[in-house]
Amino acid sequence: MTLPRIPAQYLQVDFLNALFEAMPDLYFLLTLDGVIDDFRGRQLDQLFVPPEAFLGRHVAEVLPEELAAQFVQALAEAGHSNEVISFEYQLTVRGAKAWFEARITALHDHQQAVCVVRNFTELHEARQQLESMAHYDALTGLANRALLDKLLEQSVRSARRNNQRMGVMFIDLDRFKDVNDTLGHAAGDRLLKLASERLQGTLRESDTLARVGGDEFVVVLDDLESIDSASGVARKLMDDLCAPFDLAGTEVVISCSIGISIFPDDAENASHLLSYADTAMYRAKQQGRNDWRFYTADMTRAAVEHLALVEALRTALDENSLTQLYQPQYDCNTGLPVGVEALARWTRPEGDTLGPRRFITLAEQAGLARRLDRWSLEAACKQLRSWLQEEHDPGRVSVNLSIHSLTDDTLPEAMEAVLRNYAIPPHHLQVEVKELALLSERPAARDCLQALIRLGIDIAVDDFGSGYAALEYLRALPVTTLKIDAAFMHGVPADEEQTIIANTVMAMGRALGMSVVAKGIESAEQADFIRHQHGVQGQGYYFSRPLNPEQVGALLD
Repeated sequence: MTLPRIPAQYLQVDFLNALFEAMPDLYFLLTLDGVIDDFRGRQLDQLFVPPEAFLGRHVAEVLPEELAAQFVQALAEAGHSNEVISFEYQLTVRGAKAWFEARITALHDHQQAVCVVRNFTELHEARQQLESMAHYDALTGLANRALLDKLLEQSVRSARRNNQRMGVMFIDLDRFKDVNDTLGHAAGDRLLKLASERLQGTLRESDTLARVGGDEFVVVLDDLESIDSASGVARKLMDDLCAPFDLAGTEVVISCSIGISIFPDDAENASHLLSYADTAMYRAKQQGRNDWRFYTADMTRAAVEHLALVEALRTALDENSLTQLYQPQYDCNTGLPVGVEALARWTRPEGDTLGPRRFITLAEQAGLARRLDRWSLEAACKQLRSWLQEEHDPGRVSVNLSIHSLTDDTLPEAMEAVLRNYAIPPHHLQVEVKELALLSERPAARDCLQALIRLGIDIAVDDFGSGYAALEYLRALPVTTLKIDAAFMHGVPADEEQTIIANTVMAMGRALGMSVVAKGIESAEQADFIRHQHGVQGQGYYFSRPLNPEQVGALLD
C-alpha cells in the first residue's frame, strides 16, 4: 500500500518544530518597534519571565530598563540593514546570574524581526577563568608578570601626567628554598600564600602587588609623597614578614630583601624601573639580606660587569679552560704528604687570575656551581689516573662539592661513572663538604652523602668549627675526616686562649674517631704544635702552597 504524500508546507512546519525542540536556543518573533509576537523553545528555565508574561507585550514592560533599551536599539539597527545584529547581556534568572547572546535578523517584508537567544554562561565562565589564568597567579591570586607590566605602564603614564613620584619595589624572600627543601613544597606554597596576604594587608588599596617568580614579588607605589615614604613602606613590609609563620604546627621565621627604584629620579619607563629595582634587591642580598636598597647608577655598572664575568665563566667551562692546582696535606710526624686537595683556578684571557672565593661565589650566583663541581671532579680523577700510571701515590685526592651538587640526585651515578671511566679505586677519592652545608639538614643532601659512602668514597667536613654542626649529625654519617678551620690556628701557640680552643676542637674530632686535618699552618711553631696532637695532619703554606700537577709528581718521586 502506498502512503499518501504529505504536502510540502506541512513537512516544513514539522521540520521547524523538530528544529525548535532539538536546539538549546530561545526564538522570539518581535515587531521592529519591540513588541513580542511569538516564542519557540524548550529551555523555559532560561526565561527571565514565563511566556504568558511577555507575549504581546513590549520589551520595555518585561526586561530591565537598560537591557530593554539595548533590544530596542538593536531592532532599529536590524530594521535599517540586512546584517545580523548581535550583542551580549547578563541577567539574573531564578536567582543565578546568567550570560546570553542575542542575534537579531529583520524580516523587512513583515516589519518584524527574529531574535535567537543562546545561554553561554558556561562559555563566559570559561573565558573568565582563562582571563584569570592569563593575568593572575594561581597560587596567591595576585597579579602575575603579564598584568604587572600593564599596570606598571599605566602607573608611569599617570605619574608623568600628574607630575608625581612613584616607586617600584622588588621583594625576594630570603632562604625560601630552605623551607621548600626541609618542609616540602606544600609548606612552601602555604608560606607564599601567607606572605602575600601580609604584604597585601600592609599596602594601600591604590598600590599594586604582583608575584613575578617563585618567591619574588613586586610592589608599585603610586603617588609617593617623598623618597623617604618608600623607606617607610619597606620597613613596614620587612617587619610584617619577619613575624613567625605557622606552617601546619611548625613555626618558621623568614626575612626579605628589597630593592627600590623611583620615577622619575632613576628612570622614566616601566621596564627600566623594574630592572633597576631588581638590581637593587640583589645588592641588598649581597650585603647581608634582611634589608632594602635604593637603586644607584653604580649598581648598573656593577651588574654589567657581573654579567660579563658570568658569561666568561660559562665560556671557560664550555671550553675547558679552567685549571686545577693541588695543595698537599702532610703527616706532621713523618713529614710525608698523605693527600692533596684539588683547588680550581680561573685565569682569564686578559691574564688576570680571579681568586677562588670570587669565582666560586660567582658560579653559585650564576647557577653554575654544579657544572663547576662536575668539572673539578672530572679533572681531579683524570689527574689522579695520570699520577697512578706514573707510579706516584698521592694518597687521597679531595674534591670540594657545593650544597647544589649534594642535592642533585644524579651525583652518585655520575661519581660512579667517573671512577669507572678512569679506573680509580674509590679509597683514593675524598669529597669535602663545607660545615655550613650540613647545617641545612636537607634530606636530599644526606641521601647523596650516604650513596657516596656506599661507593667507598671518604667524606671530609671542611672548615669544621666555623659553624656549629651538631655532633649527632656527624655521628649519623660515617664521616672520616674533619678539617679544622684555619681561623683556629691564628695566634697558636703564642696565644694561650686560642691554643686551648684549638686543642679542644682537635680533641673533639679525635673523640669522634675521625682523622683530623688542621688547615692554615703557616709557621714552624704551628707545625710543631700540630706534631704534639697525636696524629693530626697539617695543611698550609708552611708545608706547601698549591702546586700544579707536575710539581706534585716531582714531590712524590
